[in-house]
Amino acid sequence: KLFLKETIKPQHSNNIMFTIVPVLGFSLALMFWGMMSSKYISYYLLFSLLLFFCMTSLNVYVILLSGWASNSMYAFLGALRASAQTISYEISMIVILLFPAFLQWTFSWDSMFKGYGVMILMVPVGVAWMIS
Repeated sequence: KLFLKETIKPQHSNNIMFTIVPVLGFSLALMFWGMMSSKYISYYLLFSLLLFFCMTSLNVYVILLSGWASNSMYAFLGALRASAQTISYEISMIVILLFPAFLQWTFSWDSMFKGYGVMILMVPVGVAWMIS
């Protein structure tokens, strides 16, 4: 339904980038589902935590390109501000997620979810993330 509705494009925008960037952002969001473990999965990701960090950092480029593609200075300034906020939240998220990874000596989601002892320690770290 999203792609079948009438598209509204600004007159002076970069039309190719204006239509491609939302599709790239949507496909990036769908790629996160491939990292979830399941009993029906046919592959194993060894460093899935590092892949998660790389994929979340690509979101900054989607935001910047969406502001740039509209060819408006206000939209581009808003995209710069949003990407700066995203980067600042990613830094604290990376530090918090590296805490259980270093305690368990693994970068795999499957191994990290099996270590329930570390999850007890994540409560104070989660509170620190909410404060920051």
